[in-house]
Amino acid sequence: MEKRWSVLEVLRHSRHDWLNKIQLIKGNLALNKVERVNEIIEEIVRDMQHESKLTNLKADRFAELLLTYNWKARNVTVSYEVLGDGGDLSAHDEELTKWCCALFNMLEQQADMNRENHLDVSIETADGEVRLFFDYCGTIKDANELAAWLERHQPESSIRFDHFSIHNDEMTVLINIHL
Repeated sequence: MEKRWSVLEVLRHSRHDWLNKIQLIKGNLALNKVERVNEIIEEIVRDMQHESKLTNLKADRFAELLLTYNWKARNVTVSYEVLGDGGDLSAHDEELTKWCCALFNMLEQQADMNRENHLDVSIETADGEVRLFFDYCGTIKDANELAAWLERHQPESSIRFDHFSIHNDEMTVLINIHL
C-alpha cells in the first residue's frame, strides 16, 4: 500500500499546490492575460468539483491514493475525474485501493522516466454501478508482460474486470463495481 500521509504533510503539499495556482494566476494577471486567468480559475473549480465527488464516494483510501499520488516524484502522473451523482464505495475501498496500487506500480515499471507518461482515471457512477476507466498514454516497455500482469491480477469478487486493450504507447482498462 501507499504511504500514509500525516496531517502536517498533507497541509504542506496542499499549501504548495495552492501557492502554485495562485502564482500562475498572478503571473497571467501581470501579463494582462485576463482570459487565461479565467481559464485557470475554471480549471481550479472543475478540479475541486471532481475532488468533492471523489471524497463523497466514501472510499477514503482510494480517494487518498488519487489525491496524493502525484506528491511524490514518479514516472507516471495520474489525473482523475468523477462523472455522475456518486455512490457508496466504502465496501469496496480496500480491494479497489489494493488493485489500483498494484496497477500503478506495474505502470511505473513499464514507464520510461525520460518520457511523459500519464494515466487518466475516469470514475462514472450510474444506476447502482460504478465504472472505472483507466486510460494510460506513455511508454510501455513490454506490452506482453503488461497484458500477462493484467490477466493474473484481475480484481477480486466485488469488482468485475470488463476488458483491457494495450497498444504501442497506450493502454485502456475498464472495471465495474456493482453497488
